[in-house]
Amino acid sequence: MSEKEIILKMYQNVDMGIVGIDAVIHQVQNKKLRKLIQSQRKEYELLKKNIKKFCKKYKVEDVELGSFVKLNSNLMVGMKTFMDKSDNKIAKLMMEGTNKGLIQLQELLNHYNKHDCRLVKYLEQMIEIEHKNNNELKVYL
Repeated sequence: MSEKEIILKMYQNVDMGIVGIDAVIHQVQNKKLRKLIQSQRKEYELLKKNIKKFCKKYKVEDVELGSFVKLNSNLMVGMKTFMDKSDNKIAKLMMEGTNKGLIQLQELLNHYNKHDCRLVKYLEQMIEIEHKNNNELKVYL
């Protein structure tokens, strides 16, 4: 897998995390959980900012998620929290999204030719952050 493909998927992975958080944050009633999720969003924004540097270096363009993906995320969260807005449900949805992201990031790492060691290091850092995010959410299950 080329650097351009890896960077595009990394960017979209982080962007999807932000979209997911934006879709669920207004459902969160517990102040501590809301603060945690907002903190995780800030982490994703920082990751996104740093991935943009890789985009520039490798001339990766058109990285933004489509509006359909964002709409779909909002609809899915709305359906899944319609009857249950509990901390448990919110944490579970967040962890499901994080797990999808983790799987994708690990696949990227496994299939990357590893020519750019800075890119490898950043992928590994993203994986660590996703694990940390999951661990922080576990107490709300």
